Amino acid sequence: MADKLTRVNRWATRLGVRPVAARLYWLMRRLYETAWGVRYKQHRLRSGTYRVTAQEAQAAFAIPTRREYLDFVKLPERPILEELLSDLQPDDVFYDLGANLGVYSCFAASVVAPTVVAFEPHPANADKLAQNVALNDADVSIQRVALASSSGTARMQLAPGFDADVAGSAGHTLLTDYYDEASETIQVEKRRGDEFVANEDVQPPTVLKIDTEGSEIEVLEGFDSTLARPECRLVYCELHEDRLNSRGHSVADVYDLLESHGFSVEDRTIEGYQTFVRGEK
Repeated sequence: MADKLTRVNRWATRLGVRPVAARLYWLMRRLYETAWGVRYKQHRLRSGTYRVTAQEAQAAFAIPTRREYLDFVKLPERPILEELLSDLQPDDVFYDLGANLGVYSCFAASVVAPTVVAFEPHPANADKLAQNVALNDADVSIQRVALASSSGTARMQLAPGFDADVAGSAGHTLLTDYYDEASETIQVEKRRGDEFVANEDVQPPTVLKIDTEGSEIEVLEGFDSTLARPECRLVYCELHEDRLNSRGHSVADVYDLLESHGFSVEDRTIEGYQTFVRGEK
């Protein structure tokens, strides 16, 4: 709806009737936002949670803020989530890299038994992830670290309007010069993926979902030995082309890296949203 209103506004400008159209535009946008606000309050008063359906599974998520409510209601990644769920097998080991509030992890736990490992370094997001995991009585191991090509510490730049105490799907990134200099940064622990697999008491992944806001190459490089394992059969990766480019990488580099480990890679772009790739052995 919001996108349609924006297009109408652009056409009004071209046709020279922008003053009248502008008033209508802002009136409609206000009504649109008010309607979402009313729906949010209804859900908050009723239960404080919102139930999401994907495939034949359901999961409940806490909605303490309108922002989080809209994240779950709109769920633009639904096509990817549902395809991934259809690909999962009961004996898979699922790693959710950039787990955020836990959508993929909570749903995957309804299919995979028992191993789901969720990685989320942002403190408030990790707390909310734990809350959502508990709401669904899901068997998920939560790791409050970022995955990278080396282990140590890193600075995470927070999206404008957010800080370490505010949860939400906001695009926080290890690219510390991506946002305006005024954006807050926090220190987080980072682990090389292969080192995590070797040293932690968890099984190596057979399926990975990666959404790391521009550090996709570093994450994949960190899992070099793991990706080479025959058992590691499936990767879903969200690509952030502008952020990749800012690090001297490209979408083609992601394809090349996955293909070098024996994956056949296909585009899974969601029109008007984000580019995803799916790699399968």
